[in-house]
Amino acid sequence: MIIDKQTRPCIIPPLSRRIFLKHTTDQTIHTASQRLRRAGYRVTQQRLAVYAFLDGNRSHPTVEDIHAGVKEDFPRMSIATVYKSVESLVDVGLVKPIHLGHAATRFDATTEDHAHFRCITCNEITDVPMGEVPAPGNGLDRHEIIGSSVEFYGFCTRCRRHKLGLAPEEPQAQKLG
Repeated sequence: MIIDKQTRPCIIPPLSRRIFLKHTTDQTIHTASQRLRRAGYRVTQQRLAVYAFLDGNRSHPTVEDIHAGVKEDFPRMSIATVYKSVESLVDVGLVKPIHLGHAATRFDATTEDHAHFRCITCNEITDVPMGEVPAPGNGLDRHEIIGSSVEFYGFCTRCRRHKLGLAPEEPQAQKLG
């Protein structure tokens, strides 16, 4: 544990403080720590940094993307550590893998029910809110369902415009307030 200048225990290590404060609340990190500990995993700075990066990232990154994202604060973290961290986060239900066939697996820290839209040209993945999840049909009454995945696919706006030979869409001004 690191002691700050006011001699109070500091839950968040100074090196990764930028990652945590940029994306994730202390409460979210605390909850993640508890779930990891209950499942028998060590709660390390690196594992929490990987979770904080995923929790604050809606681009559904690959392990390589995560590694690049935490490298600034953890320059000596290996890609193997990122793989092991992501595996433990998936195991405790904090992160869901998104399998895209032959492409690299992507990861999503949004664990509430939702679907994904995947662009078949650029592989961009977008979260799609879902209402009620439909109940499985009668043919599955003897099966144990542990999850589901809904994926829509097609062309994102940018790739569709490019395919049709249209000019790129003007960026929309962000609304304040």
